[in-house]
Amino acid sequence: MRKLPELRVLSLGWGVQSWCLAAMMALDELPRVDVLIHADTRHERFETYAFVRRWSPWLGEHGLNVVQVTGRRTDVIQAWSNSKSVMIPAFTVDSVTGKRGMVLRQCTTEWKIKPIRRWIRVELRRRQVPIVPGVVESLQGISLDEFERMRDSDAKYITNCYPLVDLGMTRADCETWLRDHALGVPPKSSCTFCPYRSIQSWRDLEAEDGPDWREALQVDATIRDRRPKAALFVHPRRKPLAEAVAVNGRHPGLELPAEQPCDSGHCWT
Repeated sequence: MRKLPELRVLSLGWGVQSWCLAAMMALDELPRVDVLIHADTRHERFETYAFVRRWSPWLGEHGLNVVQVTGRRTDVIQAWSNSKSVMIPAFTVDSVTGKRGMVLRQCTTEWKIKPIRRWIRVELRRRQVPIVPGVVESLQGISLDEFERMRDSDAKYITNCYPLVDLGMTRADCETWLRDHALGVPPKSSCTFCPYRSIQSWRDLEAEDGPDWREALQVDATIRDRRPKAALFVHPRRKPLAEAVAVNGRHPGLELPAEQPCDSGHCWT
């Protein structure tokens, strides 16, 4: 009878916490996993891709295997769908009633969860390991200050683990550990056009005026009329992005989402 788990993986989002876990394994301060899995949405920030190029070889030099997976459909507008589904949780305004809402988020499932689980199942078959409860242990980069985001996997064959919580480490502790070991501190990981950005994050992106901002503008314009009875926006002010970011001052009643960068990989498995 096999001893479980048969496969140990780290969901590597290339944010502070998951990168800290990977680096701790590389320096043998934590037990190593079999593989580090990065789900590339194809829409990450330029800075994130630069960080990946800089540090992936370092992980390889320290004997850690990094696998990159990608969803089968990474377009924001899914043209294969009869309704041309919008994958991101865009903000909506009903054209008749003015009622406000949000589109159901599908990007996490299509761009992260599915490709990671697809790779895991292929690997289990390659190893001739049956897919049974608990056969996979998935390490998640959630820190102590985010403990409320811990949860069990909805896939019975995967058991989620939270080493940073077990170590009592916060995000700030991770940043300190990385600096103490002369390692880079990555930027927050998220898609350029993610509606869960904070107001300040949008302003910072606009100030950079680079390819990330241009992609965000393009996506915002592309989704605008994809619903027959509602206009869609990436910014919570529900205005065209450039106009929304240009607005100064506080706006009572403005619906602000909690910023949810993809640093920790908490939603992946």
